[in-house]
Amino acid sequence: MHADELLAEIEPLTYRARCARLAGLRTRLDPAERARLLGELGERGAYERSLGLFIAAAARDEAALDHIAAAVGDADADVAATAIGAAVRLGATDATALAAFLRDAPAESRALLYRTVRRHRRADLAESLLGPVRDRWGDREAAALLPACGAEAVDRLLPELSYAVPNWSTLGYLHPRSMLDQAERELAQLPRQLRRGWWTSRGPGLAEAVRHFPLRVIGLLEGYWEPTGPSSALVPKLGVLIAAAPERMCDLLLRPDARPSLGRLLRARSVRERLVRLLPEPRLAELLRAVREDDAALVLLLRAFPPARREPVFDAAMAGIDLSARELAPAVLDVLPLARRGREAHRMLGLRKVADDPWRILEVTAFLPYEQAADTLREVTRRADAEERGRGYELLIACAGRGRDPEIFSDALGSLARLRNEQDPVRQRALRALTAVPPGLLRAGHTAALGRFVEDALNARDLSHQTVHALSRLVASAFRQGASRGDRDLTAFALDALGTLADRGSGVLIGRLDDCLRRGDEHALVRGLVPWLERDSARDEFRLTFALATALGRRGDDVPELQAALESALHAKRDSVITRAIEHWLRPSRTRAERVEHVIGVDRSSVVLPTVFRVLATERTDLLGSVLSGDIPGGRFWRRSITFVPYVARPWPRRWTAAQRAAYLRLLHRAATDRSVPERERARAVRLIGDVPSTSADELRRYLRAREPLVRRAALTAAAWTASPRSVLGDLLAHVTGDDAHVAAYAATRAARFTPPSALPAALAPVLAEGKITARKEAVRLIAHHRVPDAGGILAQAWDREGQHRDVRTAIVSAARQLLDLPVGERILTEAVAGSRDLARQVLGAAPLTVEPRHRARYAGLVVNAARSADPAVRGEALGWLPSWASWSPEATGTLAARFQDLTETATWRIALDGLVTCAMSGDAGTELRNAVAALATADEPADAEPERDLPVAQRLDAAVTALARAARADRDHADPVLAAVDDVLPEPLGALLAASTLRWDRPGTLAALLDRPIGSAFAIAEVAGVLTRRAGGTEAFADGPARYARAAGTVPSSADTPDPADVLPHATAAAGRDDLVAGAAAVALVQACGPRAGWSAPWRGLLRRLRTHPHPDVSYLARRVRTATE
Repeated sequence: MHADELLAEIEPLTYRARCARLAGLRTRLDPAERARLLGELGERGAYERSLGLFIAAAARDEAALDHIAAAVGDADADVAATAIGAAVRLGATDATALAAFLRDAPAESRALLYRTVRRHRRADLAESLLGPVRDRWGDREAAALLPACGAEAVDRLLPELSYAVPNWSTLGYLHPRSMLDQAERELAQLPRQLRRGWWTSRGPGLAEAVRHFPLRVIGLLEGYWEPTGPSSALVPKLGVLIAAAPERMCDLLLRPDARPSLGRLLRARSVRERLVRLLPEPRLAELLRAVREDDAALVLLLRAFPPARREPVFDAAMAGIDLSARELAPAVLDVLPLARRGREAHRMLGLRKVADDPWRILEVTAFLPYEQAADTLREVTRRADAEERGRGYELLIACAGRGRDPEIFSDALGSLARLRNEQDPVRQRALRALTAVPPGLLRAGHTAALGRFVEDALNARDLSHQTVHALSRLVASAFRQGASRGDRDLTAFALDALGTLADRGSGVLIGRLDDCLRRGDEHALVRGLVPWLERDSARDEFRLTFALATALGRRGDDVPELQAALESALHAKRDSVITRAIEHWLRPSRTRAERVEHVIGVDRSSVVLPTVFRVLATERTDLLGSVLSGDIPGGRFWRRSITFVPYVARPWPRRWTAAQRAAYLRLLHRAATDRSVPERERARAVRLIGDVPSTSADELRRYLRAREPLVRRAALTAAAWTASPRSVLGDLLAHVTGDDAHVAAYAATRAARFTPPSALPAALAPVLAEGKITARKEAVRLIAHHRVPDAGGILAQAWDREGQHRDVRTAIVSAARQLLDLPVGERILTEAVAGSRDLARQVLGAAPLTVEPRHRARYAGLVVNAARSADPAVRGEALGWLPSWASWSPEATGTLAARFQDLTETATWRIALDGLVTCAMSGDAGTELRNAVAALATADEPADAEPERDLPVAQRLDAAVTALARAARADRDHADPVLAAVDDVLPEPLGALLAASTLRWDRPGTLAALLDRPIGSAFAIAEVAGVLTRRAGGTEAFADGPARYARAAGTVPSSADTPDPADVLPHATAAAGRDDLVAGAAAVALVQACGPRAGWSAPWRGLLRRLRTHPHPDVSYLARRVRTATE
């Protein structure tokens, strides 16, 4: 067989038949004849060469593999990509040949080769290629091969390449043990300030390792937990971790540094359900108590329990809290069992705070059993005010729904008869309540009342669109409930109501049915609805047909009655109905290819519909002729006088023959040059030219000079997507200097990815020497990114060029960060730090974890030099980065301390202070921080109430106390040595304020030690007491008047480490037993903060009474200012 015979034979076939015919040549032709055919195809165009690769991949004999290997470097990008994939998959070439190819392969080819090696797990190739790739292209490309290597190679190379791994998720999936080994090594050495970034970047890899080694991942979380919680990639895996070790995970979630993220983590259903299922009751009680002041988290956790367990669980959550005067949130009441809910509502109705508010009485009443609340709530529906009537109906229906009793709900529905003459806003409130009742509550017995309600609402003069939409939701819910239970009466009511609503202009939307019907029930459902389907068909209305097709999804593909109804809709009178019918009828993949021919037979102009054309373009390519010729028969969907230019997704033409591609190109050119067509449509046609496989760049060059900007920019964009983007790189770079620079630069970047690096210097040299500024900047970026031969020398020459524009020099500095392994890269960065602001700032911004370990010390030195810059903007930015680099520079912490205590430095001292505290928390700067604070504590104030400065020393010490307190809240354990280091050098009352701000409630004697400090004046004592108030969970400073803020209800804690009132009580009791003012004021502060949170339980009330008889008059006065209740 010759190539011409084969091409003629497959031209009229569908894509699937064509593939089968080509694959069949493996057995139809003998090896010699097949090799001759491959040779003929290989000498022809890109389409024929791609056919040859398909045949060779199917044959897989020696000649076929040689043919594939020879095509790896094909000039056509698509053909080369196919050959690379086949060569790796079939072993058509060895590692030596591939290494030689990679030495000067375009970036796109290299990336494709790495992906293919990983996809097919070619460990032999990956391990053989990694060394040559690392030598020529650097660690980042070599790391792309690492997941495909064997375990031994990964263990050996991962410590060196960890900083360059581009996809930790893939590495963790393929090598979980190696991934965890490296994680343990890195975290053990990593400075604390870099952990958050580490968890963000490595989190996806750990998430993949969870299924293999959950206990090791838990160990990492226990040892290196961040206050912000686990990375987003790990959150979905927490359920697996809980299942592996529920007790350890519970301990972890209850840690003080984990409390801030506990409420967020409980939003994950798997976390809640596994905690509830696997933890013993005592541990669950601890967890519930930890979230009891967060209503949203408490509700989520309670919902995870079966209703029968919720009452004891709720009691466990509230242990130690006096509920007698506490108001529960409506959401909390909603999840309680019916009997307990009623008791709590009865109790709350006796509270004066509820009794004094008429609407709160009604809201709480709605949580009583229906028979106790109905009369009260019905009375509200008869009031004169429409707003009150609407709220009454809302509360009445909600109360009935909470009982989950269909008979009770029937009684509530009977009250809706009064809505006939109501205003629309009142009906809307009732509707909102009806749509919110628990699913499954509606029964056939409710249809009469619901039917009257729907009819009355639709007949109202003030009917609004919002009411129609709400009615549609209610009726759709009734339909789903009837369908899922097989309740024909309820389903019939819903269908009649949906029809009535559709007549009023509402769409027929019934939601999803595939998630509430048992498998196979869809057949019985549709059979039962055949009378309605036939009625709609007789009216030429197919709304129910389409609604069912949408609701059932793919489960409707095998329902004969539904498919017959859709076929009937193909013959409807309205175009919109036919279009929707075609979309649904062509959905089943098994019959789509045959059905599309029937659709075209009904109306040949339907080929212009996107749904139809998609099937022709991807499956029935044999029917494409009339569409690609532009000669479409007239019909209801198209007029012959208009040229149809279909939109074609880029993968589709790869399934077409060469003749079909050529026809489509002619059609695009015709549209692109038609001056009667709007410019936007012409630009669209030009852009599509680049998506046709095997298209030469010559097809677009005429449009690169078009006068219309949209057309010209479309050509620039498309040029980079042609068969050989490298051939248009020069044209694209020429446009980087004009008005189209933003488009041309993006296109040139893509074209460079398809150009061998050895060819880039020649293409970029003229631009770098004489191009405009934008073009030179782009050339610099491409040279560095693609590591062209002698990239360092080229950039050095451009850097040293006299008169080089500052923007180009800035781009060179940014590029030099990629060349740290070259001496010229370090020279450029060093000179940049000492240069202008724009140059120095380019050196900053590199995170340590992205820099090769052997370069980190030198890079840290660059950041230190920038922190000493004379420019305040550069200095401030560098000081912000310095904590990240402190572990690699012994001068970093000293630089931060010097800037903090330098009283002439007014621009950046706060940044330096924050960085110094951060380093101290990591164990790098405790001594420097202590010395800086000590120096300031003994320094003279240079300014006192001056116009521009006032007590700068005092302000810096105040700021240090604030920064240390903030750091201690975020990381309690690591803060202790830092706090101890500065404690004896801080002057009072700052030392006492810091001690109060960081008091350890879990350690005995801490409050007593604070109270023994020589705090000073009464106002200082009050300020310390105010800090204690906030620390203990109060909402305002004690010094501002505690009596104004004491409340009988519980308060929300002010920070994540707020202690449990039971832990504070011994401290407060001990302080109250002393006679001095300091101890008494502290005890009153703690009572004011914790009494309301404990529900003013008896121990706290007794302590308050004791303080009111305190021997010190100031203490008794303060105690009397605290109230357990307000009048």
